[in-house]
Amino acid sequence: MINQSLTLKKLFAAGLLVASTIATSQASAATYGVRVVDPSGKPVAGASVCVGLAGNYSQFGAEFTGADGIVQVEVPNVPLIVTVSKTRFAGMRIEEPARGFNLVKQVTLIDGMPGPRCRAGSTIAEGPGIPAIQIQNIDVNQGSPMLLTPTVTGSPSHYRIDSDKNFSNAKWVPFDSTIRVAGALANEPALFLQMRQYKGNSKGWLEARSDVITITIAN
Repeated sequence: MINQSLTLKKLFAAGLLVASTIATSQASAATYGVRVVDPSGKPVAGASVCVGLAGNYSQFGAEFTGADGIVQVEVPNVPLIVTVSKTRFAGMRIEEPARGFNLVKQVTLIDGMPGPRCRAGSTIAEGPGIPAIQIQNIDVNQGSPMLLTPTVTGSPSHYRIDSDKNFSNAKWVPFDSTIRVAGALANEPALFLQMRQYKGNSKGWLEARSDVITITIAN
C-alpha cells in the first residue's frame, strides 16, 4: 500500500508538471494567420494585413498577402486586433480573443466603401516615435471665413476636412492652429475633421491619425 501510495503521488506530481508545461507553452508566442479571399472564395494577393493591439494596430506584423492570400505572424497569447484592407475592397477590422492560436483564419473582403485601412510594409497607428493624435475640443467661429480652432495633443503635421466622412474630396494639408473653412464647406450642416502626424517617404513612413471628429454647424 505504501509503495502504491507513493507511486500515485509521483504520477500526480508528474501530471502537475505536464499541466504546468502546457500552460507555459500557451503563454508563449504562437502563429496567427489570415487567409484573405474574395466573395467567390478566390485568394486575394496583395491585401494588407496588420496584426496588433488597440494602441498599435501593426505591433506584431504588417504584411502583404501572397498568391495564396495568406499572411502569418508570430503573436503572444493575448487578444488581437486584425485589420485587412485592399484598394477597391471594403476594409475590415476584427477582434480575436486570446486562445493559443496556431491557426489560419479565413477573411472575406467584399467590394464597397473604404473602411479601416492597414498599410503593410510600414509602421502605422502610433508606432515608435509617433505620439497618439487626439482632438480634445474645437472652437467654431462662424464668421466669414469660418474659422476652427482645435485643441489637439500629439503635434499633428497635417489635417483634412470635408463634408464626406470618407474624405473623398479632401487632401491632407499642413497643420495650422487656426483652420479656415472654404465657403462651400461652410454651408454644410456637418463637417468631418481628422489630423495626423506623418514622417517618411514612399519607401517607409511612420503615421498616427486622430479619430474622425464630427462638427455640427448651427444654421
